[in-house]
Amino acid sequence: MKRILIGTLAVMMAMPVMADDTPATGDKTTTSQPYVKTQVDLKQGKIPAAGTNSALGESVVMYTANGGGEIGERGIYTGATDYDESEDADKLITASALNTAFTTLPTTDTTTLECANPGTCTLWTIIDQTAYGVSGNGTTTIDLSQLVNTSGTGVCAKRLDGTEYYTYGVECSTPLSNFGDWGVVFPYNDGTVQVSGISACSSVNEGLSVGGIPTNQTGVQNDYEFNMSRAPTNSPYGGQCYCKLTNPSTSAARWVFRSSYYPDSGCASGCAIECAIRVYGYSDFRGAVFGAN
Repeated sequence: MKRILIGTLAVMMAMPVMADDTPATGDKTTTSQPYVKTQVDLKQGKIPAAGTNSALGESVVMYTANGGGEIGERGIYTGATDYDESEDADKLITASALNTAFTTLPTTDTTTLECANPGTCTLWTIIDQTAYGVSGNGTTTIDLSQLVNTSGTGVCAKRLDGTEYYTYGVECSTPLSNFGDWGVVFPYNDGTVQVSGISACSSVNEGLSVGGIPTNQTGVQNDYEFNMSRAPTNSPYGGQCYCKLTNPSTSAARWVFRSSYYPDSGCASGCAIECAIRVYGYSDFRGAVFGAN
């Protein structure tokens, strides 16, 4: 009996362990090497520490709006190719592509008024500045020579005395910033474009006819700045109305005589409107304001 028992144990110990490539239920399933390898291959590799992988990815993993841990991805736009809205609209932009876009923006030389005596601002200084963007309607540089012989389609004006904002015809697309500003809309290429300017109620009186260019440009400019320091005002510095183009910015722009007001106070309510209407409808005056003649 003793021999039989020992033999049986020996047979049991010598039998190989058999395993299936599929898991069984329970916590103590014996698995084969192929099964373990297959399951490991389904797992994501360990994310390396920062700075150990210099390869740049092509997309960014992001959580989706569905929640529950669901993830999606968003592509990266590097600027290496021309922008294609159908393919690149929803991509994230790299810093280098963004920097290139901003550093290559077109610029426009313009001016601004800076208070010379803070607190009272009775004196103003004209400061040159460079603005990002292009002149005119914001999408193209205006060729003023195309507009000299073209009548406008609409006007707007912001009276110096602060009374009713004036509009006529096609509405101005760019708001006027300061009292005494004026704007005129013109047909341009396949659309429209707006030119804008400023008006001055000045004491400079050289007996000019409409469209005349005063020799005392500095005097008119000084009177304009004085009026701006008190705007809105119904008592301007003078009753001689002058007009000047400011947008698009051009070195040829100068003060151009429009009309005389008696008493002087009438200039504050009418000058900006008269500038706009004259530029709108009269090519000779338009040419003078644009610096074409």
